Amino acid sequence: MTIAPLNVAPALPGQPITAQSWNLITASLAEVIGVLNAQAGQSLQVTVNNPSLDPETIRVTAIAEGANGAVIEAAPPVPPGTSFTLTGLPSGNYTIRAAAPGFTPATVIATLPGPATATLTMARAAPAMPAIFGTPLDHALSTLTTAGVVVQRIVDVTGREIAPANPGAAFLKSLILAQLPGAGQPTPATTGAQLVVSAALEVEASVVMPPLAGLTLSEARKVLEDLGLVLGNVGTRTA
Repeated sequence: MTIAPLNVAPALPGQPITAQSWNLITASLAEVIGVLNAQAGQSLQVTVNNPSLDPETIRVTAIAEGANGAVIEAAPPVPPGTSFTLTGLPSGNYTIRAAAPGFTPATVIATLPGPATATLTMARAAPAMPAIFGTPLDHALSTLTTAGVVVQRIVDVTGREIAPANPGAAFLKSLILAQLPGAGQPTPATTGAQLVVSAALEVEASVVMPPLAGLTLSEARKVLEDLGLVLGNVGTRTA
């Protein structure tokens, strides 16, 4: 933007200034102010209406319309502030864009000079990983299903693979020891969630050993067989 030459005749001391000359001066001053403002650029405060997101994961940019398509990145909020600040924006049209992992970018068109604020809301593109650390596997799987998270892999602490669709009764009460991704992080269906659980407790059947003293060998064998036990090596000892 250029400033038109100021065509005003000099006034002599004591000579009155005409209304036409005064109006030309004020109009020229307004034009100078406009040029200076355009060169300095305008600031734009952008609020991203996704309060559950960590501002450090959000990127807000202004993309200038035109051949150069300059991209200006906003400064993140300084706590307790919540708005991203775009500065030094020359006059013109811009696409204001907010993006974050696991969300569909949101955009709005802004024309400067104009309103100094804008608000964007991003839609979630991938479900967030719930906090399931320390919960039993059956409860964790129910929570993940409700959240729309697909479980791709489960292993126990010994490295044993467990089928996510059918972990088996022995593992249903195993505790979640690790989860990937972390709580609150997006979980795309292509990668899904991975879990590490505690090893299943295997309870072996046991019986109370009956007293065998005073029985003959055949009687003792019969008592043991009735309990499902097998008589092992037998030794003899003389009195």
